[in-house]
Amino acid sequence: MCGLLTQGRAEEALDVLDRVMPENGLKPIVVTYNAVMRGLFKLRKGVDAMCVFDQMAKAGVSADNTTYAIIIDGYLCLTGQVDTAKRFWDDVIWPSGRHDAYVYSAFLKGLCRFGSLSDACHFLYELADSGAVPNVVCYNIVIDECSRSGLRREAYQIIEEMRKNGQAPDAVTWRILDKLHDSRALAVEGE
Repeated sequence: MCGLLTQGRAEEALDVLDRVMPENGLKPIVVTYNAVMRGLFKLRKGVDAMCVFDQMAKAGVSADNTTYAIIIDGYLCLTGQVDTAKRFWDDVIWPSGRHDAYVYSAFLKGLCRFGSLSDACHFLYELADSGAVPNVVCYNIVIDECSRSGLRREAYQIIEEMRKNGQAPDAVTWRILDKLHDSRALAVEGE
């Protein structure tokens, strides 16, 4: 199915999922559904991907963290549907209790990609306040966006928040800050 989706043959991939597998006594598992949803989102077929998600639920197959990360990534990073992704987070992901740093990072990447740095910061702080544990990767995503935007003070505020929540900056964090300082130095030289 992945090969079909890679070639843009979504209808054939869905036929394998809906007809060929059942005819041969094969039951799709969560990994199967995840692969199909990822492929459909990459083809910009979000409606079809969500139909597969609904089909998965009706078949009694539980979504996992990867499922949710695929959907968030599909809505945010591939189609830019920030409001839809937020609703899906509020209505499905958060109540499920099946979320982790992998899902958080997908959400944060999407928010940052579409210029919602303030939403990303709010989301990150909300996670920490609710007892969820964003990891260093989650913090680095937001710090990197601050760096890209030239927001030095905000980047350091996030590092302080990160430390307060028990996460230590890593080599990636320091590389991001090096880029921030280099870009500021170049801007000053160019003036």
